[in-house]
Amino acid sequence: MGERVFSLPDPGEGLTEAELIAWLVAEGDDVELNQPIAEVETSKAVVELPSPYAGRIVRLHAQPGNMVPVGRPLVTFHVPGAADALQPEGSDVHGYAARRSSPDADVGSAAPSRAHSARATPAVRKLARDLAVDIGAIEGSGPGGRVSAGDVRAASGTWAATVSEDLRSTREELTPVRRRIAENLSEQAAIPQVTTFRTVDASALEAFRAELGVSPLPVVVSALCRCVAEHPRMNASWDGEHVSVHAKVNVGLAADTERGLVVPVLRDAERRGIGELAGEIRRLAAAAREGRLGVADMANATIAISNTGSYGSEAGTPILSPGTAVTMALGVIAPRALVVDGAVVARPACTLSLTFDHRVLDGAAVGRALTDLLDVLQESARLRDLPR
Repeated sequence: MGERVFSLPDPGEGLTEAELIAWLVAEGDDVELNQPIAEVETSKAVVELPSPYAGRIVRLHAQPGNMVPVGRPLVTFHVPGAADALQPEGSDVHGYAARRSSPDADVGSAAPSRAHSARATPAVRKLARDLAVDIGAIEGSGPGGRVSAGDVRAASGTWAATVSEDLRSTREELTPVRRRIAENLSEQAAIPQVTTFRTVDASALEAFRAELGVSPLPVVVSALCRCVAEHPRMNASWDGEHVSVHAKVNVGLAADTERGLVVPVLRDAERRGIGELAGEIRRLAAAAREGRLGVADMANATIAISNTGSYGSEAGTPILSPGTAVTMALGVIAPRALVVDGAVVARPACTLSLTFDHRVLDGAAVGRALTDLLDVLQESARLRDLPR
């Protein structure tokens, strides 16, 4: 009959399963090659799966909400002209790429409805279906009227949870993203990691970044790349037996989103000027907020930065990002009492918190690297020497 089985492909990055968010086709439908057939959510992104065949849908093997292991059959196709050669369970179809899902893509019925026009991510649409809420009737509180998970829960009058009458506690199921965050944190907590702190007199940094019309973050990223050039082991990773020192500086940027913490990667940072770094940071931040990041956008970080100052935090103890030996947190820049030439004066200042893998780096090496980084950030002449 010419049947072919399409199994959930391996998304890479060690991911072993994905949640089926919605089918975009039905049994009996004729589909074209590369036509989107399903939306799935891994722990890192929502993606559309394109059809690997042109043919007819014979069977859908999973239901929305199911967690599907990699290699498990998803769809059986009838492919005209193809010989019978059913693939065994667990097989894979390669040679195509999953497409990132638009945050406004409809994941329900193909029939026009208010839900179709609502601005919401696939994960929020699924939550609305689970809670039997008409998402099209909700006035979104997010940017541009986007409907958030909180909007849906408020409209339902419940948190879709198990409530204890004695404690009035609420228990929520973890989304794939939150589950993967928890797994990563558990894995990273087993690493011997140490955090060290330095206070930065940000007077020169504030003047320089204001002159360029950028936020402090791209300037700090550029200065960090300069530091890595002089201290290469800061840009390394531990593979269980060896230390790999990387030539490229791919900076993971921790981003707080509605779906949880994600870490898009700013690639080849050492080759970019401050203006280009600023533009790429804005692009990645917007993609993270809107749920448009794919798995590839969050792969292969070699060092990481968390801008904790964006939400007012003075300092913290960042946990290492997977695959890195250094994660740095940039605290809020605010007036502080500093001793300058023997006198106490109020100056803009911030705290750099740097967590490092003690298997890769010793405290003295990190201390020297941080001193050099502060020298760049605190001296106008060295800031002006950074690539624009």
